[in-house]
Amino acid sequence: MLLIPAENRISKQNPPILTILIILANVIAFFSLQSNDDDIFYQGIDFYIEEGMLNLEQKALEDYSFEERGDLYDALTNPNIPNEYLVQHILLDQKFAKYVKSRSDYSVEWRKKRDKLESILSEASLFQYAFFPSDPSIFTAFTHMFMHGDIGHLIGNMIFLFLFGYNLELLMGRTKMFTTYILSGLAAVTFFAITTDDKFVPLVGASGAIAGLMGGFAAWYGLRSIRYFYWVFVIFNYVRLPAALVLFYWLAKELVQDSMSSDNVAYMAHFGGLLGGAICVWLLKLIKLNPQATTAVSTQDNPDMDSDEPKQDDLASRMDNHYKQALAATQGLNFELAKTHFYTILHEQPHNKDVLGRLYNLEKASPESSRYATLCADILQASVHNDSLMPLAEQCLNDLKHNGIGFKPIPANILLDFSRKQVRHKKTEPIKPIISLLVQHYCDLEKLPDLLLHFAFASGQNGDWQGKQKVLSFLSKKYPDTFAGQEAKKALQES
Repeated sequence: MLLIPAENRISKQNPPILTILIILANVIAFFSLQSNDDDIFYQGIDFYIEEGMLNLEQKALEDYSFEERGDLYDALTNPNIPNEYLVQHILLDQKFAKYVKSRSDYSVEWRKKRDKLESILSEASLFQYAFFPSDPSIFTAFTHMFMHGDIGHLIGNMIFLFLFGYNLELLMGRTKMFTTYILSGLAAVTFFAITTDDKFVPLVGASGAIAGLMGGFAAWYGLRSIRYFYWVFVIFNYVRLPAALVLFYWLAKELVQDSMSSDNVAYMAHFGGLLGGAICVWLLKLIKLNPQATTAVSTQDNPDMDSDEPKQDDLASRMDNHYKQALAATQGLNFELAKTHFYTILHEQPHNKDVLGRLYNLEKASPESSRYATLCADILQASVHNDSLMPLAEQCLNDLKHNGIGFKPIPANILLDFSRKQVRHKKTEPIKPIISLLVQHYCDLEKLPDLLLHFAFASGQNGDWQGKQKVLSFLSKKYPDTFAGQEAKKALQES
C-alpha cells in the first residue's frame, strides 16, 4: 500500500527551494558522473577476460575467497558458473584488489595489467562514490546518497524526495530539513553496513535519506491524525491516520520486505533512514520545546511575576511574529502567505480559536479544495473537546450544507463524535443531515447504534415525536441484536 501525505500544500511565498536544489544535485550527479558507468564496467570485464587475468589470479582468488567469501569460493569451484558472472563479483570486490596487490608472487607483466585494469575502473563513478561495506569510508558515506543505479531508480527517488521534502522544508525550515536529510542518509548507510549479509555489494541511492524525511514527517506530527492519499492496487482515496501509526507501518513494511524479498533493494537502509529521521526530528522538536517548558515552570513558581515583562519564550515570540505577518499578509490581500503563517501557528496551538476563525474565513473562499475540508474536520474534532470552538464548528456545518459540498469529505468518525456531543446538549436539529449521511453510508460504524438511540430520545425531548419513532423503528430493525436495538424495541412497545 502506498501512503503519501496530503496535509500541506506547496507555498508560493515559501517555495521548496532546498528540496529542488537537492533534486537537481542528484540529477546532475547521475547524468554528469554516471552516464558512462555501464560502458566502463563492461570494458573492465572484457579486459579482465581477454588478458587472461582470471587464470593469472586464480590462486590468489582461491586463497582470498576461502578465507573471506564463501559464495565466491563456491562459484570458483563450480564449472557451470560462466566467467562473466565471476568477473563481475571480482571487479566489485575492492578488498580483493588490495589483497592481490599485496602479494609478492606476481610478475611485472601481471602488475602492468592490474594497473591498467584499475585505471579503467577508476573512471567509473561507482568505484569513487558508492559505499562499499567491505571497504567503508566517511567520504562515500556522504556521496553514495547522491548516486543512483539507473534512471528508474533516480526518478522514483526524486518523486518521493519532492513529496516529503517540501513538507518538511515548510514545517521545519531549510536548515533543519537539510540536517535531517544528511543525518538520515548517514543512519541509513550505517544500518546497512551493520546488517547486510553481502559486504561486497555497493550501496547507492538517496532512498535512505528520503526514508529519513518520511520518518521525520511522521515524528513531527506524532500522534496527530494526518491526511494521507492511499493507493492499494486499483483502490485509492484519502484517509486520516495518526502519523506515528504510519511510521510503524513503514518500519514494519521494510522489515517484512527485507525478510521475504530477494531483490537488490537495500530495505534495511530504508529502515535505518526511517528510524534516524524520526529520532532526528524528535530531538530537534525537543530542543525547540525545552525553552518553553523552562519558562512555563518559572512562571508557575512565581505567580506574582509581571505579565507585561518581555518574555524569553522563543516559541511564543515566533508564534507572535507569525501572527503579525499573517495579519499583514491578509491586509495586503496576500492570502496564501497569510494561510502559511496561520497554519504554522496551528501546528503549535491547534485549539487557537482566533487563528482557526481567521484561517477558516480564508479557506472557505475555495470550498472545493481539500485543505478546506481538512480544516473543517480539524475544527469539528477540536470542538468536541473545546466548547469555545462550537460556534465555529456549527458555522462549518452550515457552510458545508449550503455550499454544495456536503459532509462527505469529513471523516465519519469525526462526524460521529461531533454528533454525540451535540446530542448530549439536546441539539438535534443541526445534525439531522449528518445522521442521515451516517445511516446511508456508514451504517457499520460500531458506535452508530448508540448515537441513534440517544438521538431518538433527545428528539423526543425536543418535541419531535415523529422523528423519535422513526429512528427507534429503524434501530430495532437494523440492529436487533445490539443493546441499542433492544432498547429501541422496548421504547416502541411502551409508547
